[in-house]
Amino acid sequence: MIDFDKNNYAKNLTDAFLKGKDSNNYKILENERADIESHIKDLFDIYEILNLDMAYGETLDRYGERVGQPRGNASDPQYIIMIKAKIMRSLGNGTYPSVLKALAATFSCDIKDVYISESNTPCTVDNVKLPLTALNSGMTREQIKELAESLFPVTVILEKLDYEGTFEFGESEHDYDEMKGFADDIGSIGGYLGYLNDDETEPILPC
Repeated sequence: MIDFDKNNYAKNLTDAFLKGKDSNNYKILENERADIESHIKDLFDIYEILNLDMAYGETLDRYGERVGQPRGNASDPQYIIMIKAKIMRSLGNGTYPSVLKALAATFSCDIKDVYISESNTPCTVDNVKLPLTALNSGMTREQIKELAESLFPVTVILEKLDYEGTFEFGESEHDYDEMKGFADDIGSIGGYLGYLNDDETEPILPC
């Protein structure tokens, strides 16, 4: 079976045709190849634009307008999180699984890495734990806490927000996990510390 040459259409012609770069056959087919390549690139660009995580600038502004979320002074990464939170508030129903899913979707993390600790006080959540990567957006800890609290039903108060690290000691002498133990000099392996954030205490490391 002969493979089709996608980089030079003229090569797919039989030997009865001229195939050199100076031939009309090559020039005509090269124009066709370039047009198809341009169309494919446009399709990929459209696909990326439809992906909220890949959107930026004016395209991102249109997403915000569509869901009714003003940008203010937010950067693109911050605005993406704000838009996600707005969408998840609209889709949520206030149940525990719904809020858990909303937190994971808003802060782009695995749902198993999100924890909610309930409080004995009515309408109060004692603590929410998110991966430390939630801080990568450039938002302050206070802004992220406000967004997280907004994903709960109205009147529910979030007391504390923790950013959980991955550093752990092994359970035995030979227990090893390169993503949880001590890091090397360049930080290519090893766990990272977490960050405790509430209104009454200073940050505590690790958590």
